Amino acid sequence: MNNEWLYQVRIKLPQDLADDLRSESNLDISKKINKIARKHQTRPVCTLDGFLDYVKEAEKNDIKDYPLYHWTKSVVQDPDKQIKHSKSFAFYFGDEQIYDKERAVSLYNDLVEFNDKNKIEEIKMIDSNPRNNPQPPRIKTNL
Repeated sequence: MNNEWLYQVRIKLPQDLADDLRSESNLDISKKINKIARKHQTRPVCTLDGFLDYVKEAEKNDIKDYPLYHWTKSVVQDPDKQIKHSKSFAFYFGDEQIYDKERAVSLYNDLVEFNDKNKIEEIKMIDSNPRNNPQPPRIKTNL
């Protein structure tokens, strides 16, 4: 059993702030979120953008090598799910989606402290323990 779980910090924003953070980050709150992210050597990645990148990569290569391709493609083609996931961001450490607990806790605490006016709708820290997280859909095979 793995006792050394890795972690990720996620936030959910109102649509206008999410759109700004995904683009030029002209609003003060977006600039401050980016500053906090840089302090922890992370960067906010929009969940929808991550899904779109996964689909593009799978289609560029061989979708058979991408077990979540069909599920992810259905998500990015659903207008309601597009809206939902366009407001959600995960903080990546380089290209890594999960990282050590110390970094995650420090990042989380800075975001909570910054969020005194409740501009961020949700801030959460998740761990890589499968018991605590929804698992990807099971892929049906014809074997």
